[in-house]
Amino acid sequence: MISRLNIARSSLLIGLLIGLVSWKESVGHIGNANFLVPAYPLGPSHAWYHVFREVCGDVAKMAVFLLLFFGSDRWRTPVAWSICLILMLGYYAPFWIGEPFLPALTAPIPIAGAAHVAMAVFAFLALGLARPSFLLPERKTS
Repeated sequence: MISRLNIARSSLLIGLLIGLVSWKESVGHIGNANFLVPAYPLGPSHAWYHVFREVCGDVAKMAVFLLLFFGSDRWRTPVAWSICLILMLGYYAPFWIGEPFLPALTAPIPIAGAAHVAMAVFAFLALGLARPSFLLPERKTS
């Protein structure tokens, strides 16, 4: 059945699938000798630890998005929608928020930047489309 929520679910899945390409690249940095910070006092490989933390945090956020969009109707509340918005901002904003202050905090190649834009657009489109499904039962619309 085609509903607004199912379109939102599809949009979310497209965004997450695009994001998995970027996520896979991050996973590939762990253990890669090209991603060392030689002058770091805790050891050159400490950068891998930070990538690992990012990778795990990304999986947790994706799991929450999927649980809220595909889980029980009673889980979709206005508070859950706000939590999802905050998590999405925390997941996608780092792609661009640091760039004006430090050019090194941007995607290394144009295709990565395009993937970041696409994954965020689909996710936020999904959140916007799903908004009515997160209203309280007495206020929900189709």
